[in-house]
Amino acid sequence: MSVAFVRASQQTCNYCKGTGHNQANCQSVKDRTLYILAQIADILSRGVRLTTERQLLSFLEMLSVQELCFVIKNIRGLDGYIRLLLINNSITEAQSKMRYKKDRVLVIMWLYYYSCNANINQPQQQQQQQQQNKKIVGKTLEMVTDLTEFECPICVTCLPAKEKVETGCKHCICKSCLVTFMEHKINNMNFSKPRCVMCRAEINEVTFTNPDYLVEVSEMLSVM
Repeated sequence: MSVAFVRASQQTCNYCKGTGHNQANCQSVKDRTLYILAQIADILSRGVRLTTERQLLSFLEMLSVQELCFVIKNIRGLDGYIRLLLINNSITEAQSKMRYKKDRVLVIMWLYYYSCNANINQPQQQQQQQQQNKKIVGKTLEMVTDLTEFECPICVTCLPAKEKVETGCKHCICKSCLVTFMEHKINNMNFSKPRCVMCRAEINEVTFTNPDYLVEVSEMLSVM
């Protein structure tokens, strides 16, 4: 009998206090995590904003710190969400470290309630596919031949050709208006694709006349 086998058989789980396994592969932890996620999904499905917010907050506050950790471990892309919350000043730098229970409750509240992307019933592969489908493709023109000024339909300003951004539906707006609109959606945790101001079609791709602008807004495009 190997030493590794003996040590494994003597392990004690910190959660269920059983022997022969640890918390990382404890079935009770898995069952409890699935129960918590199902309860969160049920609360979110009720749809009344103020009632849902209060119920979700009450439920999360009832959980132990250990159980909150179970939920946090199932959050994919948590670092990205925390970064957006910091940019939006929704949480402080200290809260982002989640040292205290109230900080963990706050972060989970933002993630599951205020983010329109939260759907914990979807399998990971489906979530990744949907996230991939949400991204806006950014590209630059191979050669710019039209150097005439244009008028942005949003800010109604006559601008140089280098400020022009063309959507997939062939409508043009200025780079500043596009960035302002995307920043607004990101700051409000709304990651759905923006719609064209002219025809209301979903913006699946944008073409920049100035290559430098593509580099500047590439991070925002990857989030949307």
